Amino acid sequence: MSMKKLAVVLAAGVTLAGCAEAGTTPAGEKGTDGKAALSQSLDGLQAGNYTFSRTDGGLVEGAVDVPGSSVIRQEGRPSILRVGDAVYLRYRIYGEAQEQYAKLFEQYSDKADKKQAAALAKSKEILTILDGEHWVKADYKRLVAAADAEDLSGMENLPPTPTAAKPDVTGASDLVAAVVTATREGDEITGTLDATKVDPQLNLLTNDPYYAYGPRANAMPFTATLDAQGRLAELTLQLPGQLKDAASQAPETFPSDAPTEPAGKPIVITISQYGGTAAQTAPEGATDLDPAAYEQLTNDTD
Repeated sequence: MSMKKLAVVLAAGVTLAGCAEAGTTPAGEKGTDGKAALSQSLDGLQAGNYTFSRTDGGLVEGAVDVPGSSVIRQEGRPSILRVGDAVYLRYRIYGEAQEQYAKLFEQYSDKADKKQAAALAKSKEILTILDGEHWVKADYKRLVAAADAEDLSGMENLPPTPTAAKPDVTGASDLVAAVVTATREGDEITGTLDATKVDPQLNLLTNDPYYAYGPRANAMPFTATLDAQGRLAELTLQLPGQLKDAASQAPETFPSDAPTEPAGKPIVITISQYGGTAAQTAPEGATDLDPAAYEQLTNDTD
């Protein structure tokens, strides 16, 4: 090789090395800024067909096929099944206290007049319908009204409705929107998110993260795993222990060694069956929810 050709080769090598050093690390390699990859990983959810689960103190499982159907099953909270325009509810009214309420209704019916006895009998009948095992066809607007009532109602925990405009009901998009730092290594992205930026109405975290966790709420660690197509497969958010005394000071003056409870269980969201989730069908034998049940639902946790 002539000295002239050698000089050209060496110059090209130096140029390429300089570009690699000054430019961005190739996607998926160690040290890559993961925010863009994390944001892109949500694209699969926007198609509106997926299966998911979420642990957040309870278990939530769902199958979404927008716009035709969806089902979201919640442990200890209302479950909602949608098939076309029809909405079905599965819920154990009064929760663990249901048997106690049944005994109370029975006890008071012996002392009630005819009208009161009929009302108590109806209330007891509703317990057998809203038993947490069977689906009943419901008026969704009336369920929402029960949730909005001033009395305490388990309907406050109604799951969100997937739509073409907002197909993601996993909670992943809302958590990712609060991400502060993110670094990608292969198919894994780690970083922190600011829990105070997450809408409390979503019921993903406590209503006031700073009050519960102090400054640590601003930098909660997470890990996201992507599938072979770069779609979000799992998102884990580590929850710190809650403060023994709720935070009442500004972040800059809050003591870093404030005593806390043990760390809580992490929130884990898993997503699969992108584009392969089957449509839901109407449950056999489902009856219409008795109109009297909606009033009972307005204060079922009071």
